[in-house]
Amino acid sequence: MHTLPKGHPMNALGTQVAFTLPLTLPLVLAIAAPRPNWFHPVLMITLGAHYLPFVLMYGMWQFGALSGLLIGTGLVVALCIPRPMRTGAWLTAALLFTFALIGRQVAARDLPRRRDS
Repeated sequence: MHTLPKGHPMNALGTQVAFTLPLTLPLVLAIAAPRPNWFHPVLMITLGAHYLPFVLMYGMWQFGALSGLLIGTGLVVALCIPRPMRTGAWLTAALLFTFALIGRQVAARDLPRRRDS
C-alpha cells in the first residue's frame, strides 16, 4: 500500500482532502434540486475532482485516470442521457470497483520492492 512516512507534510493535505467531498454535498444538492436527474452525474464530477490530489500524494497516476473518467463520464451522463438517475450511480460503482482492483494490484506489486528498501 502506498503510504506517506510519519511527519511528511502531505499528511495534512490527506486530511484536508478527506473533507472536500462532504463539504461539496450542499453544492451537489443545490444543483440537483431543480434537476433531480443530475444528482449522480454532479456527484461523479465532484468525486472525480476529489481524487485529483491523490495523484501527487501517493504518486499513482491511476488516481488521475479515475478522476478523469469520473469527471468525463459525469459530464456525458448529465448532458447526453435524458434520464441519467441510475446510469450515473451504476457507472460510478463500476469505476470505483474497477479502480479498487487496479489499485490493489499496484500496491501488491510495489509491496515487495518497499520491503527490500
